[in-house]
Amino acid sequence: MVEARVPARDTRGEILDVASELFAERGYDATSLREIAARLGITKAALYYHFRSKDDILRALLEPMVEIVGQLVEQLEAAGDVEGWAAALYWAIGTIFDNVELFRLLERNRHSMEELHERFHELHDQIRLHERVQAAVQGAAAGLAQEVRMYAALGAVTAFDDWAPQLFADGPHDLVQEELRAVVRDILGV
Repeated sequence: MVEARVPARDTRGEILDVASELFAERGYDATSLREIAARLGITKAALYYHFRSKDDILRALLEPMVEIVGQLVEQLEAAGDVEGWAAALYWAIGTIFDNVELFRLLERNRHSMEELHERFHELHDQIRLHERVQAAVQGAAAGLAQEVRMYAALGAVTAFDDWAPQLFADGPHDLVQEELRAVVRDILGV
């Protein structure tokens, strides 16, 4: 008789899924480790085996954002002109919609993120990122007018999750993405 194998449980992944859901629904501050463990039907000790603290869970949830920002900066650095800059921003627009839940998590927990920023300093080397973006703009722009447009287009795309999170849930994704791309084209003049 062949014994059926039960697939191994991905407890770490399940913890992240449940934490993301609770942090988005109730907020980081209002969610306890006990609640996360209870929803999964595990003990807090089992949760501590995978994550030492709630901060560590949030850090793990934010790792994809760090990767996204890094990829965007690399694309901006590689862009040799305004058209390349537009292509990088189009990629960013698509990435926003590929990661809607991550952006919802960020929007719902912005205050907590600001308070925890000091603990997550290794994830947010903002000064270095700003220097890299500035160098990318200066390398690709054909003058001051294009530099202004490039910064404005970047700001329009990267601030979208701050000002229009309801469009992630309510708006048809294809239409919202196309409108964002049109804004980028208009700002950049391409």
